[in-house]
Amino acid sequence: MAIYELPFPIPPSALHVAAALLLAAVLHFLHIPSLLLYAVHTYIHPDAVPSTGPRVALRPPGSAAGKRGAAAPPSSFDDGSNSAQLYRLRLSHTALASRPHFAGFHLALLLPLALLPPALLLPPSSLSPLAPLLPVAFLFLTLVRLVLLPPTSTSSSPRPAHLASALAALLITTVLSSSPFAGSVASLAALPATRFARAFWLGTDQPRTGLAVLASSAPARLLLHLAVLVSSGASILQCCGFVDGPDLEAKLLAAAAGLQLLASRGAVQMYLNEAVFCWYQRLHANRAPDTEYGRAKVFLHNHHLCVAATQFVVPPLLVLSLLALWWVQGKDFFEGVAGLDWLVGWSVAMKEAALLAARWVVAVWSAVTVGTLVFYKRGWTFVL
Repeated sequence: MAIYELPFPIPPSALHVAAALLLAAVLHFLHIPSLLLYAVHTYIHPDAVPSTGPRVALRPPGSAAGKRGAAAPPSSFDDGSNSAQLYRLRLSHTALASRPHFAGFHLALLLPLALLPPALLLPPSSLSPLAPLLPVAFLFLTLVRLVLLPPTSTSSSPRPAHLASALAALLITTVLSSSPFAGSVASLAALPATRFARAFWLGTDQPRTGLAVLASSAPARLLLHLAVLVSSGASILQCCGFVDGPDLEAKLLAAAAGLQLLASRGAVQMYLNEAVFCWYQRLHANRAPDTEYGRAKVFLHNHHLCVAATQFVVPPLLVLSLLALWWVQGKDFFEGVAGLDWLVGWSVAMKEAALLAARWVVAVWSAVTVGTLVFYKRGWTFVL
């Protein structure tokens, strides 16, 4: 017997809507999506330091003394010129909110976190089967916008090779899966996979730079390795027929997507470190350092941080949303409901399409990532 009963019944759909809105409000006002990138180090050139903040005297060693007669301490980047120094700052929600495309990054995390838990945990209702569709549609459109972004709007716009890889993934996936839906969704993971491969290459110190500022922590390196290994292993096991049943496959895909999402923080840090690596190379490549290109690289990577962060988080979130759609649609919500019997077949078809699309998103992501790393290892392509 219930301890307390409401004087009026609450429709299950209203309960789901209220729970989703409450969770979205809590996540938004507590800036939970921004926690993924909290305290990530970004870099700016001395010319970009705000005038209101503290400024450091930038002088090469042995230069004229300051007001107190002491020379400025040498920086690890100092080569004897004022251009050979960078400021390292820690990101916060305020710093992230000032970046372009922050709203897309914020919503890409907010919608799945707000809509999927009520659909998975609360009692079944007419809203539950449709709740995962909203994050799936939004994440799909976000990937389309990022892949087809005009070249003049951001430095993170795709190169022709990236678009060619996405088109090849579309054709191959569509032919192998016999599903245009799975092919169109999975092909969009090709561009984020190439960017993740670049982050993996720098995060595991494959170029052997030896720069302490570019070194990643042991947990970050472990997550980078696990994300690639588990995603590749899940795809290989599925292709070889070692996965027995859709439930086990869904668990493997969820583990792969979860590791990709956890590794996205380290990938974003490597994206920012990539600009530092390029700046450092241009600084010491010739007797006359090319500081303009390095400064532009640092500025653009810092300015378009949210674009790259969105590319890292959308593929795993899309997989998790598709798996949630598969799990929710697997329940017989419409069976035996008067007037809605025709939705049973539609629900079963959507369930199978969601699992197939999630499978191929992970497969394309892992194949493109490993293939790009092989190209880097063989010296056929370069990070910078």
